[in-house]
Order: sequence, then C-alpha cells, then structure tokens
Amino acid sequence: MTKTGFLKKHRIVRNAIKEDIFQFAIPGMAVFFIELLFCVSDGLSGLWGTIWDLARQPQTISTLPLHNIIGLGLFILGLTIMTVGQITLFRNYSGTVIIREGHQLVTYGIYRFTRNPMYLGLIMVVTGLPVYTASLYGFWASLVLIPIILNRIRLEEKLLTEEFQETFQKYKKTTKKLIPFIY
Repeated sequence: MTKTGFLKKHRIVRNAIKEDIFQFAIPGMAVFFIELLFCVSDGLSGLWGTIWDLARQPQTISTLPLHNIIGLGLFILGLTIMTVGQITLFRNYSGTVIIREGHQLVTYGIYRFTRNPMYLGLIMVVTGLPVYTASLYGFWASLVLIPIILNRIRLEEKLLTEEFQETFQKYKKTTKKLIPFIY
C-alpha cells in the first residue's frame, strides 16, 4: 500500500483528543500512580509471585487469604475482558478518542453485552490491585478513577453519536453502558 493510501485510509474524521488528554489521560494517570504507590507500600510486589505460584501449583490458592483471591480474580478477569475488547475492536481501536475514515461501529462479540468492556475491565483491574494488597487508601484511589473513566466514556459516546447517529442510538437502547444487564 502506498504511503498516501495508508494516510488516506486512516485519516481522522472526528476527535476529542484535547478533552481526552485533560479530562482522562492526565488525571487518570495521576490517580493511578497514587494508587500504585499505596498498593506497592502495602504489598503489591507479591502479586506477580502469587500468579507464578498459582500457575505452577494451582492448589496454592487454598492457602491464600480471601482478599488475595478476590483481588487476583478481579485483576485477571479485568485483564481478560480488556484484551477481548481490544481484539474485538481490532482496527477500530485507538488509545485516544477519535473517529477515523472508514470507522465501523462494533456491536458484536463482547460488545453485545456492554458498550465499554475495556473500561469495565480497567475498573476491575484497578480495584483488584488494592483488594489484593488490602490497601484501603489504594482502594479509595481506585474509586476516584471511576468518575474519570465515566467521563471518558461520555466523550467517546458523544463522538460515536455524532458519527453513527441512529445506529448508535439503537445500540445504546439494547446494550448497557458498562456492566452487562445492569448499567
């Protein structure tokens, strides 16, 4: 494919990059960094060792405290949901809030159950870490991330509404925003 063909095919049609950076990226990274500091000070370094031990000896799970099991479960399930969501989006995925030329609305796969599976997975990951480490301050920091993530969803859905209009409105009526069958 020629360089002009590639650029033309991937031309940005709509974006909310400025809002995305100031309303999601900067505050989200700052809060997540603070959460990690709390979690590391409360024992996050043991997470990877626990995952490795469970991979080698699954019976080890019976010796873990309940908060470790719940936190690890949230973390792994969240990463899985995020990965499936990103794979399902494939070429429509972007790290920023943009609509490219030829962008398609994805409503199949995991997107049949929630319009924002990657954010659901992200919330599970960022809450799973402090639950695993039993870090109360880390957990409070993870809760601060939720409104920041909801604002990012609002930005994305505004662009999708502008681009896909009636099709996106129908999708919104049949599929929950974040938590399947609930919200």
